[in-house]
Amino acid sequence: MKSANKSEDFAKIIEKTSPLYGYWCSEQKDKDEQKRLKMCSKDFPASGLFKKEPYKWEILYQSIIREIRKGDQDSVRGLRLLIRMLRKEEQNKVLQDFSNKNLFSEEIISKLTQEEESNSPTKKKLTRFIRILFAIFTNPYSIEIKRKKSHIYEKTGSTCNSARKIFRASL
Repeated sequence: MKSANKSEDFAKIIEKTSPLYGYWCSEQKDKDEQKRLKMCSKDFPASGLFKKEPYKWEILYQSIIREIRKGDQDSVRGLRLLIRMLRKEEQNKVLQDFSNKNLFSEEIISKLTQEEESNSPTKKKLTRFIRILFAIFTNPYSIEIKRKKSHIYEKTGSTCNSARKIFRASL
């Protein structure tokens, strides 16, 4: 029982470190959407993911944090990439949250703050890829999408989330 509570607490910590936490808790109206878009870096080319696909960005964010916590050092590069999609102020907030909530060691936080890309090769892990792909389609983090769902994975994730809510309510 204690470990279940501990994993729930850990999940909440990850959820609350996300720059999109307030967005997912909001009504996701146009004003909320504008506030979310203001968090996005205008200079980083890959920022389109954060701008156009916040659900996928969030799933990647939460999944990659879990991968790093399980010891996957190669995932640090992926998290750094996701963080760089944010404006500098937002990046600093996220990194400060990681530090304040003791999510990562100082070594990991230092790697996340590096500006330059590491040229060291990363290991392609099929199991990590499948876990994250599965998460994108099934929404294990209960992200509620209130705006129009444009992609199939948003629709399946939302359906899975609704089914979980119904199942929990029937218990």
